[in-house]
Amino acid sequence: MTTIGDLVSGAGGLLHKRDLVALGATDRHLTVAVRAGRVRRPRRGWYSTWPPDDPRFVAVAVGGRLTGASALHRLGAWSWSRWPPPVVVSVPRTASRLRRRLGVRVVWDGPDVAERGGAATVDPRDALARAVVEAGDLEEAVVLADWARSEGLITEDDDRAVLGRHRADAAWLADWSDPGAQSILESAAGTRLRLAGHVVVRQVVVGPRGEAVDHVVDGMASLETDGREHHADHFERDRRKDLLTIACGYVPCRVSYRQVRDRWRDVEEAVVALVELAGGPRAARSPASPLPRVLGPRGRRRWRLGGPPGMPPGARDLALS
Repeated sequence: MTTIGDLVSGAGGLLHKRDLVALGATDRHLTVAVRAGRVRRPRRGWYSTWPPDDPRFVAVAVGGRLTGASALHRLGAWSWSRWPPPVVVSVPRTASRLRRRLGVRVVWDGPDVAERGGAATVDPRDALARAVVEAGDLEEAVVLADWARSEGLITEDDDRAVLGRHRADAAWLADWSDPGAQSILESAAGTRLRLAGHVVVRQVVVGPRGEAVDHVVDGMASLETDGREHHADHFERDRRKDLLTIACGYVPCRVSYRQVRDRWRDVEEAVVALVELAGGPRAARSPASPLPRVLGPRGRRRWRLGGPPGMPPGARDLALS
């Protein structure tokens, strides 16, 4: 016999009363299911099998849908933190009778956002647009953009339009982001090196079977980042790639997850030394194609971007449109 809990679970964990009634449920069935603990009511008319601390349950209880970094976290977005980000709830501009929750922030979105997504979560691209402008710094924003590229949420055809939905300058993240990043290590390392003035190219092929290095820095040194899942059985493969890298004219450098996360200064000093060892002078570390300028914080924004140096204001506005 199919129960109310089965129906709600089968729908993903959340159903409205009208949908349950259409499936044959009665008021008595619903009351019994709630009293037995098989389902919970986050808000009048809604029934869920999620625990009360599930961010989606909290968002529905407030009166809206999950958005921003808290929504992307559920999709596996890259982050240095082991803890989920604070819950952010998207509500329509005409919403009323909201239930405030301690530590939960409500944002008011237009009808275009309300028309997309599911019952408990906004469309992932809308969540991304919100998350990047609320990121703590540029690196965090680029990491989210790189993750979105790796997941196919954005492409080179629509990246500027999606990233710039909430703030026009966020569209310039498309220039800082890179389709080649395959992990948070690659994303963060590449961004930090670019912020320091290095020219960085990702996923450069060095072998006959498509073997590629994570980064080539200033055309001289390669930087490989080994994740936490790196195993000893990769040893021979990695040594072969090092030989291929040297044969292509790059000085190899391989670093760990912890070194990138906690000891970045040591990593950067080593990369600079390798570039110089390979014949790259210190004066040659400015990008050939200047990236959009990083501006200071303003209001709630912790990072902002301007157009590339020398771009006229009119051209900047046209590029963002």
